[in-house]
Amino acid sequence: MSEARLLSLVVRYPHPAALGRKVRDGSVFGALHELEARGLVTRRRGLYRLTRRGAGELAISRAIAVLLHHCAVAPRMPAGGAVAAASRDG
Repeated sequence: MSEARLLSLVVRYPHPAALGRKVRDGSVFGALHELEARGLVTRRRGLYRLTRRGAGELAISRAIAVLLHHCAVAPRMPAGGAVAAASRDG
């Protein structure tokens, strides 16, 4: 599971039992401890929450995913790029 996916799940399911039900992989708690050690999540009163740094990392990951998606669905330029297209049109 990617770090961004796990951070997203922490936002939705802050309770460890809910996380455990959502992610049936036993390694999720090891990953959460690692995220906690890196300062991306914190655990208070038994609930996991994103830190400011964790929220920033998640926002960056989401922005990259959006950019990659737009690049994947954007129309492809012909060989030579915009210069070749402009010279044919002009």
